[in-house]
Amino acid sequence: MKDRSTVERALLFIEDNLCSRITLEDIADAANLSQWYFHRLFRVLTGYCVNDYLRRRRLSEASRALLYTAKPIRQIAREYQFESQEAFTRSFSSITKLSPGRFRKQIAPLLVFPAISLDKSYKFLRQGATKMKPRFATKAAFNVIGVFCRSTPSESLHKLWNDFSARVQEIPNILDQSKAYQVCVFEDANPEKEEYTFIAGMEVKDVSTVPEGMLSHKVQEAHYAIFEHKGLLDTLHKTYEYIFAVWLPDSGYQMVDADSLEVYDERFQVGNPESVFEIWVPVKK
Repeated sequence: MKDRSTVERALLFIEDNLCSRITLEDIADAANLSQWYFHRLFRVLTGYCVNDYLRRRRLSEASRALLYTAKPIRQIAREYQFESQEAFTRSFSSITKLSPGRFRKQIAPLLVFPAISLDKSYKFLRQGATKMKPRFATKAAFNVIGVFCRSTPSESLHKLWNDFSARVQEIPNILDQSKAYQVCVFEDANPEKEEYTFIAGMEVKDVSTVPEGMLSHKVQEAHYAIFEHKGLLDTLHKTYEYIFAVWLPDSGYQMVDADSLEVYDERFQVGNPESVFEIWVPVKK
């Protein structure tokens, strides 16, 4: 449960710095975790990406300042680290549907977004969780060629895989026709904006020929904890929640800075409740 306690430290750090200029790197450092792992763990345990949570907490406290103080709106915006009064107004209005000025004049209800306690979140995730025991393997560096997109982990990658299905026959020098990979590229990650490059592709012998509009990428050697997701894709989030919020904190392992994989073979069948594919999480003791 060590990782949960580190995220609790990060939550306390956020509360102590709502009126300070802090970055995702600062918050991850407070948790003593890499940005790559921290933002994924934070989302699973809280339901929010780090920047969205920080913004909502600041807006919640700013709403108190609007109602209970006579501070100018510009000053409140500056105190809660918005770039300008205009930026504060846009952000505030997007949630309350009122400008800060109208919110203050109408004495509207407080924008209540309390600080999260992980005790309830952690217990909820553990309740009814199906225990999964991973196997472990070290995979040597290998090359993939495939289609790619820039996305967030919470967005659907349905279009990416549709594009892959339409073009997979164009990929040359495939090593194993029965196995496809989804690669979340570590080196191209932007945890601050929660944006990642995803590749849907095949392992290949060489990358001397890459079809137009596709990408070649070398996945570096890593040691993986390998989990099986069994069932329909609409329950995939539960598997990831178990991995990051239940298994990893209790396992004695930690995620390392390397590409994450999903591996699809002949066991994967869209729409079949007996479908199986693998989630490869790069780890170390």
